[in-house]
Amino acid sequence: MSGRRLGLVSYLNTAPYRYGLRELGHTDWAEEVPAKLLPLLQSGEVEAAILPALDVLAQPGLLALPSCAIASFGPALSVKLFSRIPLRQATSVALDSSSHTSAALARVALAEMGRHPTFVDMAPDLEKMLASADAALLIGDPCMRADGSGLLAADVGELWLELTGAPCVFALWAARPGADCEALDTLVTKAKETGASQIGRVAELESARLGFRREEVLTYLRDHMRYDLDGPTRVGLEKFRRLLVKHGLIADHGPVRYQLEAGA
Repeated sequence: MSGRRLGLVSYLNTAPYRYGLRELGHTDWAEEVPAKLLPLLQSGEVEAAILPALDVLAQPGLLALPSCAIASFGPALSVKLFSRIPLRQATSVALDSSSHTSAALARVALAEMGRHPTFVDMAPDLEKMLASADAALLIGDPCMRADGSGLLAADVGELWLELTGAPCVFALWAARPGADCEALDTLVTKAKETGASQIGRVAELESARLGFRREEVLTYLRDHMRYDLDGPTRVGLEKFRRLLVKHGLIADHGPVRYQLEAGA
């Protein structure tokens, strides 16, 4: 698999993939915040990437791989809306500019609650965000590091479960046209399985790298993140797609067609 450069989210939630890829001898990847991965794929700088789900749903020309994702079934811990007032009272929301999917999830969830605040994209600095808006969305490692003392916090994964009864899909693997999808799907699936089988070791390494407590990292990766693009996860993704279309956030390109499967 040498020469097949991948794009990875730079946050803790992709740690099992990174660990597994290293164990498989594949170290050629680019790391970026979620919002910057699609341009890498479109430019050909990477052959496949773990893209924000929103980007895959909005770009029908991408080749969705069928086996792997980043999702949660309930609280995600790393995607939260912070506020000083009840969320239903918020008239403005600052969105972490690193995010595509989580920002869209927040928009959809609030719209389904009958709330239509104004939104502004900002760098992930909770104090500055809340100085400019009633609520602030943070994702990834900055969310997990944020000091929410004295604030209300709504976990977007939990909001999504309450809204839909389905997993919340943050990202899935997609390849550029012409790529060897079978080889790529095999690689990322093996990486996922290797990382999952050594999740204690992954947590140990990541806690040392990021300065988080080992048990906090282990609980997050083992109990809150889901990495299989299975039936329930696909249901959650399709519910997300339909709500994005309903609220005018993407065009209706129809359900995701997964490569290597009948009808793709």
